[in-house]
Parts: sequence; C-alpha cells; structure tokens
Amino acid sequence: MKRLLSLLLAFATLLAPLAGFAAGGTAESMSERELKRILQRQQTILAAAQEAGDNLDRSNTEMQLSEVVRDYEALLRRDPKFTATYIAYGLFLNTTGHPKRSYDIFKRAEAIEPNLAVIKNQLGNHHTEEGEYKEAAAYYEGAIALEPQEPLYHYQLGSLLYEYREFFVDSKLYTRSALLERSTAAFAKAAELAPDNIAYAYRHAESFYDLPSPDWTVALAAWKAIEQRAKPGVEFQTLQLHQANILIQLGRTDEARALLDQITEAPLQPNKQKLVEQLAGTPEKAP
Repeated sequence: MKRLLSLLLAFATLLAPLAGFAAGGTAESMSERELKRILQRQQTILAAAQEAGDNLDRSNTEMQLSEVVRDYEALLRRDPKFTATYIAYGLFLNTTGHPKRSYDIFKRAEAIEPNLAVIKNQLGNHHTEEGEYKEAAAYYEGAIALEPQEPLYHYQLGSLLYEYREFFVDSKLYTRSALLERSTAAFAKAAELAPDNIAYAYRHAESFYDLPSPDWTVALAAWKAIEQRAKPGVEFQTLQLHQANILIQLGRTDEARALLDQITEAPLQPNKQKLVEQLAGTPEKAP
C-alpha cells in the first residue's frame, strides 16, 4: 500500500508541467479538452490518495486508475496523432510500475514527433534502467540538442557518464579523461542553468575531484558559491572542509588552517583530522 501511494505521489510531480503542455495554444481542441479532463481526474485521485495516507483503499484506487487507463486508450484510438496523450500516458505507465508498456508508448510518440526533447529524455531513462548505456547517452544528447536550456537533461547525461564510466571506457566510446571532462561539463551546465538547485551545484563542485587535472581555483569558487544556501552546522561546515581541502591543493595553507579551526561539528572531526595531518607535510606555495 505504501509503495502504491509513493508511486502516485511521484506521478503527481510528473504531471505538473504536462497540464500546461496539454492546454497550450489559443483554440482548445476536443483532444486537448479530453486530455485535460483525464489529467484533472488523475489529480483528484492523487489528492485523495495523499489525504488517505496509510488508510488508502488500494483496491478502489487501482480500480479508478484502471479507468484512467481506459480513458487514455480511448483517446489514443480517437486521435492517434495527439502527442501529448502519449507523453501523459507514458509517464503514467512508467510511474505506476509498467516500464515496458511505457517504453512502447514513448516509441510510438517518437515516431510521430521525433524532435521532442521530453520524449527523448524518457527513452533515455528507460535505456538507462535497462543497462543500455550507449543508447541512453544518445537519447540524452538528443534531448540536449533539442532543448539546450533544460538543466535536467545535462544533469542526467553527466550522471549517466559518471555512474557507468567503466562501461563507456571499456567500450572505447570515451577515453577516461574525456569522459570525466564531459561529465563535469554537463554538471557545470546544469548548475549554470538552474542556479537555485543546490543538488546540481553540489554535484558540479564534487566532480572536480574526479578530473585528472582539475582547475582547483574554479573548484574553490564552485564550493564557495554553495555556502549562501547551506544550513548552519554540519552542512555549512562540510562546505568549509571541501574548501580547506582545495586550499591545500592550491598551497594556500594558512587559509586552509583558518577554515579548519572553524570546523567544530563532531561528525566532521575524522575528515578534519586527515586534512590537519595533510597540512603538516604541505609547504606554503610562493605567491
């Protein structure tokens, strides 16, 4: 029951941007009105499920969702060229535990609209989950080419390349150095396009540690940029630890010591001590 509820709530998040997509344009067609009705019905079901919590009536909810499936199928039969239906239906199927059916729906959508980034992104997600990383990368790159200002697509490409780097290197699709550079560049672009997303900013800053020849000055700036959004305590002092580490790499040992002196949180003491010991053998670089 809890898994079903979590799937429903995740689906609510996916639906939000699609509602505007379905209602776009000045003159609303019959298909747009019907899709909007389906989306609104889903929102009602999801809201009721969220309110019910652990008291969710699973069988009743599943019955209502089955009716939503029938509505989608009917709309596809009536208007098989209306791409928004495929997108909404594909997201629905994937989120409610039917990834193969979702993939088939998105492939049908791709045949109709081969140049929609959201479709390529979803197909990329499917190939990632299936362990087909070369195909996934191609779809993510395709999504980026179509919508270069969407940060999510850059972030997903960077994550794919880094998480499955051994596959890409062993397959000779990238050299290790080129792959790490490409991954870091993708994280950097995601952080640039979504400056308020701390997860993107953190992952970008973290990626410098993986580079064979990192620009530590740029890395330091990346960590400092996150400070303003960090919570006091462990979160803020973790950023200070990263900055101290990079200052050591730059040979700016006095600044590193000053930062380390400010780190008082107990969970961070082991990592702080490692840097203190590292400082003991690191000379100050000449200006």
